Amino acid sequence: MEYLEALGKGEPEAFAALYEHYAGKCLRFVISLTRNEDAAKDITHDVFVKVWRYRKSIAKVDSFSFYLFRMMKNAVLDLCERDSLCRSYITAQALDRKDLYTYIDEDLNADTLRRIIMEALNGMPEQRRKIFMMSRFKGVSNAEIANRMSLSIRTVEKHISNALVDVKKALEKNYIFFIIFLRVFVD
Repeated sequence: MEYLEALGKGEPEAFAALYEHYAGKCLRFVISLTRNEDAAKDITHDVFVKVWRYRKSIAKVDSFSFYLFRMMKNAVLDLCERDSLCRSYITAQALDRKDLYTYIDEDLNADTLRRIIMEALNGMPEQRRKIFMMSRFKGVSNAEIANRMSLSIRTVEKHISNALVDVKKALEKNYIFFIIFLRVFVD
């Protein structure tokens, strides 16, 4: 994005353009999590102050929208800790929202989700990774996987279950992608 390069150089017009494009979305996102408009306005303001303060490093990020919404999510979680709110409440509220996808670009969802899943897969034992990829990416049945790899169906099921746990752990760092994962791979 051309605005990021200009932001990194300290151009106020670039900051103003990014603010104009993202501030409303950020505010709605934070309101949906906190149910508190005043707190949402404060968080949105504070995050954009950080964007300006750290503009040189932010200008180097691959996806500004992903980075910005991660900052927003972290600011909400910080608020929850300060106010002794439970993280699970915020996550539960977000899980119930069907329009959550509107806050993040579709391409970002797919690319980031793919990257997170591939990182999780690369960290798995080889047999587990092969079984999971055959099952979820190639659509091979458990019985066929068991036959091809000379394993019991129960062993294949256990590997898939363990792989799902590994991927879920990787995705829990950002619950939005966790939601997408659940809808795409587990159902």
